[in-house]
Amino acid sequence: MNFSGRTAIVTGGAKGIGRGCCELLAQHGANVVIADMNLAGAQEVEKALKEKGCSAKAVQVNVKSVGDVRAMVETAADTFGTVDILINNAGILHTTPIEDITEEEWDNIVAINLKSVFFATQAVLPYMKEKRYGKVLNLSSLAGRNGGIANGLGYSATKAGIIGLTRGFAARLAKYGINVNAIAPGSTDTGILDTLPQEKIDELVSKIPLGRFGKTKEIAGVAVFLCSDEASFMTGAIVDVNGGMYFG
Repeated sequence: MNFSGRTAIVTGGAKGIGRGCCELLAQHGANVVIADMNLAGAQEVEKALKEKGCSAKAVQVNVKSVGDVRAMVETAADTFGTVDILINNAGILHTTPIEDITEEEWDNIVAINLKSVFFATQAVLPYMKEKRYGKVLNLSSLAGRNGGIANGLGYSATKAGIIGLTRGFAARLAKYGINVNAIAPGSTDTGILDTLPQEKIDELVSKIPLGRFGKTKEIAGVAVFLCSDEASFMTGAIVDVNGGMYFG
C-alpha cells in the first residue's frame, strides 16, 4: 500500500484502533491528522510519528460538536492541502441495562458514535467531490450485527446505525469516486474493554471461536487496506473482523 501524498484524518486517533490506523497510514506515507478529545494523547502520537520521519498533526476535537468537526477538517486541509481519507473511529462503550438508560446517556452515545460519523463525512465531501476521489472508513461493531452481548443497547443501536450510514453514503457518493466502507470488529484488546468487569471479559472470550480478543493492529490493518487504492472496487462493504463470532 502506498499513501504518499494522501492526507488522512483519524478520529479517536490517540489510542487503540485509532492509533493503530494512524501509525499504519503514516508508515505507508500518508499525512496523518490525529483527531481526539484528548489533545495530550494526540500530541504524543504526533511526536512519535514525527520522530520516525512521518508527517502528522494533532488536533483536538469534540466529535459531538458539528463546529468542532468542521474545524478539524479545515485544519487538516489548511495543514496538508486537502483531505483524501477519513476514518470515523471515535466512539464510546456503555453497559447500562435497558431499564436504567437515561435520556442524557442515550443522547450522548448517539452524538459521539453516530452523529459524528454523518457530520464528519459531510465535512470532507467538498474536498473529495472536487477531485472525484476519497476514502471513508467507518468503525461499526459486532454489536451492530447481533445486538451485542455485554454492552448496553445504545451502543448496539449506534453501531447498527453506522452500517446504515455506510451503505447510504456508498450508494450516493460512488458517482464522485468516493469509496465508503465499514468494519465491524468483535471484542478487541483496547482500553475500551477496561470499563467491563472481569466476569464479562471472561464471558466474551469464551464465546470467541479463535479463543482470544482481537489485536488493535489486526483491526487497523483491515481498516487501512479499505482506505487504500488496492480496495478501490469495494464500496458499501461491511467487513467482519471478529474471530469467528459472526459470519455475516
